[in-house]
Amino acid sequence: MDAIDKWAERVYTETDFGRSVATFVSGVIGLIVYLTTNDVVIAAFSAIIAFPVSRLVSAALHERFMRKKKRRIEAEEAEQTYEQLSKEEKAVVQAFVETGGCVLTWSQTNKLPISSNGIESLIQREAMWTSMTADGMRETFNLDTSLFNVGLSKRKANIRGLA
Repeated sequence: MDAIDKWAERVYTETDFGRSVATFVSGVIGLIVYLTTNDVVIAAFSAIIAFPVSRLVSAALHERFMRKKKRRIEAEEAEQTYEQLSKEEKAVVQAFVETGGCVLTWSQTNKLPISSNGIESLIQREAMWTSMTADGMRETFNLDTSLFNVGLSKRKANIRGLA
């Protein structure tokens, strides 16, 4: 009886989603097989065989769900950050969108009609930072990609007349 108690404690304190679902599915399969065949051995083998397959499937589905949830939360946070930007900061984001990327060289930035206060403010918000080009020859401004994506979607909405 001690072994069953240890097993039950382990099953009910399990935090691995895939293992929990696999335990449930294999238990149901084992029960169904037992009820239809009245054979404990076949039911046990059925449950044992079903466990790894159901664990792999449920773990993969759970991981996919969690990735989608994480992307959605990041997008919502970026949208909220964008909505809190000042007019000058939004103009800087839109300047990046208009030029087609979230990286601009200093010379490109100097030619744009944007506020240096907006740039500095985005840097202070840690939504923009300076870097170097891949060849190490020029300094660049890098805009947070999530914020760039929000600016891009706002631009597309404006073009379609939705915002």
